[in-house]
Amino acid sequence: MSESQQDDLGREVDAAMRMFEKSQVGEAAAITPIQPSRVLLVLDGSPQDATAIDSVAYLRERFNTETLVLDGRFSGEDDITAAVIDRVTGSRPIKAEGEEPYDKVLAALKSHDVDMVIIPCPFGRDLEKVGTDSAGTVIDVLLSRCAVPMLVIRRNDQTLGECVNQVSVVVGSECDVVPRAAAWAFGLSAERGTVGLNLVIEKEQFENIRSIVEALSEETTLDNESFTEALTKAHHAIHQAMAKTATSLSRSYHLRPLAGEISPPNPMQNQDRLLIVLPLEVDDRYGQGFAHDRIRRSPHPVLVIPGHVETSTE
Repeated sequence: MSESQQDDLGREVDAAMRMFEKSQVGEAAAITPIQPSRVLLVLDGSPQDATAIDSVAYLRERFNTETLVLDGRFSGEDDITAAVIDRVTGSRPIKAEGEEPYDKVLAALKSHDVDMVIIPCPFGRDLEKVGTDSAGTVIDVLLSRCAVPMLVIRRNDQTLGECVNQVSVVVGSECDVVPRAAAWAFGLSAERGTVGLNLVIEKEQFENIRSIVEALSEETTLDNESFTEALTKAHHAIHQAMAKTATSLSRSYHLRPLAGEISPPNPMQNQDRLLIVLPLEVDDRYGQGFAHDRIRRSPHPVLVIPGHVETSTE
């Protein structure tokens, strides 16, 4: 094949790829924001409770939400729900059922129709003492079984009302829940706030993919720049939809593909105010680990938007 023929073939392939991408993406529609109307606040007696209460007070003020308050502790003679009832209008306690804290949460979700759960992490322990060592068993179980969005509360200087000016949807793998996560991100974002889409391929995963691609062909190399470009193309539809939504809502928007880098959120000592939104297919083992690690290392509140939830075989 002559050089001119190769050039013609290359142009035809490029044209075909552009037509294919256009047919797959089309004209993206704006995303309808999702806002909470009824939330379940779970208390654990830890210092994180104060941050969680501040967050439900903010939701009540902004969205007029109703709050159901659950004492999720193993045991306790004192009434820790009274502080919420006194401070947050439209809140009421509900009876706890079950032995383990996660049993109480799941039983409450089965008995009451809510669209968000707010829960401290690590559950029943002081974050300042535990740090990033563990997210805790309660969060581990709820990541697998909680069927509604779960707002995980971390550090006491990161209340929800302080963090909604910067909202970041963090995507670590292919996931059908990303549009719904984006809808929640825009719904909670502050007026004139910023919503971002972070596409994360962590360093180890990037190196594994690169070694496989280069093993398939000795002439092929996969550098960070080309992989980042491919990552952006693969998420073009949601990027286009989020950009259009931001414009319609007077929000700022940015796309941040992160291939082969240390991914957000920032270390626990980070002082920025930020809300992390994680889409999660709970039957995806990699996605489970990714969400768990984001929560464990995050100083910021993390909103987990679940997809498919496994049903009990009992």
